Amino acid sequence: MSPPARNPRRIEGESGQISVLVLGMVLIVLMLTAVIFGATRVNLEARKLFSTADGAATAAAASIEPGYSIQAPAEAQLQAAVEDHLAVTGAHQNHYRLHVVRTWASDDGETVHVELAAEAELPVLRWIMPAGVPVVADSHARVTINR
Repeated sequence: MSPPARNPRRIEGESGQISVLVLGMVLIVLMLTAVIFGATRVNLEARKLFSTADGAATAAAASIEPGYSIQAPAEAQLQAAVEDHLAVTGAHQNHYRLHVVRTWASDDGETVHVELAAEAELPVLRWIMPAGVPVVADSHARVTINR
């Protein structure tokens, strides 16, 4: 019986190295997928938070009596209107660690500004990055004056 034919392309000692290369490439693809997933999650959270800030600014502007501009003492009223809006709409359940950064009125007293902050959760990337990425949204609304 003749010995088995040897593969002329096979080099001694390189058995299984393709497996290591494939495994490395699979890990890189999985990490890139996780990063893309995380970036998408942060973008969606920022859009949702901006929408919430829009609603809160509108609610704060609507809380001012028509025909009056916002005075400095009324900023506590704006803060309360924003907090009420967030409670009524259930925004704290829709955003992780949602809080009002600040609420203020413009110098002319006709524009309400609301700044909200939350965190975008990144469950897939917890072993690489922090569990949450801070997201901030700023919106404003004008007080309408009816005569």
